Amino acid sequence: MTISKDSILDDLENDRLPLPTLPEVAIRVRETVDDDNATMKDISEIIITDAALSARIIQVANSALYRGLSSADNVHAAVTRMGLNTVRNLATSLVMKQLFQATNPVVDKYLRKTWKLSTDIAALSAVLAKSYTRLDSDSALLAGLTHSIGVSPILVKAESDSSLLNSTEKLDELIYSLYPVVGAAILKSWGFSEAMIKVPEQHLDIQRDHGGEADYTDIVQVALLETVSGSDHPLGHVKASDVPAFQRIGMEGDFEEIDMSGGVEEIRAAID
Repeated sequence: MTISKDSILDDLENDRLPLPTLPEVAIRVRETVDDDNATMKDISEIIITDAALSARIIQVANSALYRGLSSADNVHAAVTRMGLNTVRNLATSLVMKQLFQATNPVVDKYLRKTWKLSTDIAALSAVLAKSYTRLDSDSALLAGLTHSIGVSPILVKAESDSSLLNSTEKLDELIYSLYPVVGAAILKSWGFSEAMIKVPEQHLDIQRDHGGEADYTDIVQVALLETVSGSDHPLGHVKASDVPAFQRIGMEGDFEEIDMSGGVEEIRAAID
């Protein structure tokens, strides 16, 4: 079976492209937080049903980014410290890695590479949001993790085309041309906000311009360019001064060393 850009777009448009779903615990947390009557106890009871998520939520709550005067030694204390909206985004972030796994060795290699880049960009996005904007750092973290979520279903389709799967050049080209639109479709199906859906959809448009203050797409775009600068990535040799997003978030129009302290590395470790 031959897989092409047109065939995948046709499958996407006609609801034949299998899109990944969020793990149940993340869905339950998001739905409960969106309920105006939700309480800290309600969210805590959902998180407690997942031992791994519980441990990582407590780990993040005790990181330098959220640490209080005393340690949070249980889920309820962690949720109370961070607040419902932060926990909603972090719960989703902390289970995202499950969506980047495969049994095919070629696909697994691509997904591992994608996940590694995504976690690097997510961590940097959180720092940029906190240091340069009034955007939520935990939302920026989630935006960074989900910007490349569209890679997964493309690779699943590629498994049925051995010639494509064995051609790095063709597969790279297919992924790069399609993952933004597929990623946007996934986040739309997950019920994410329009601001978050725009991130996978528009982050590769380095001449993207819009009125108003910086948004999450600007943050992720800058984080991506900072991360791949000098590499063989298609955007690896873009000049920061040519990208409006740098000016919008208040950077000087050049790549610079970003301080990754303040708990972000601890959160990246928890996610990974």
